[in-house]
Amino acid sequence: MKQYLSSIVQGYGYKNVKEFLTEYRASKAEYSDYQSAVVKWEQQTGNKAESDSLKAKLQRKQQEAKELNRHNKHQKKYIRDVR
Repeated sequence: MKQYLSSIVQGYGYKNVKEFLTEYRASKAEYSDYQSAVVKWEQQTGNKAESDSLKAKLQRKQQEAKELNRHNKHQKKYIRDVR
């Protein structure tokens, strides 16, 4: 089993499992620091981070798609009426 784990991490460019775990723990600590900074920023500014921004973008894109669809239907009707 240990040999299999070693071959997996080597496939991703690590020398051994120990090196992978060192990187993993460091990245986990960095991510925790990032999450704390986001919470602090949200508390200071009263703004929400990316999730609201992504939700707003999705809603805008959905609205644009509806308007485009409505416009295309209008054009098709106009072309049929002209013929």
